[in-house]
Amino acid sequence: MPRPDHTHPLPPASTLVLFTDGLIERRGQDIDTGLRELAVRAAGLATAPLERMCDALITRQDVYDDDVALLALRMPDAP
Repeated sequence: MPRPDHTHPLPPASTLVLFTDGLIERRGQDIDTGLRELAVRAAGLATAPLERMCDALITRQDVYDDDVALLALRMPDAP
């Protein structure tokens, strides 16, 4: 089966965060709530060092119900 490709240029100093659903899904909670909470936390960490941002996004008080993976990429500043 053919697989579509897509490219999208990222602006300088932007951060791309990829994650599995285990990071945001909670039993008895709408997934959109988890997405909003993650977006708010990520926005507050937008200028933090990437390692600190990832640690803060993956650290929670409760236990995850599913496997969690988080991958982040930060583009370099413009020359």
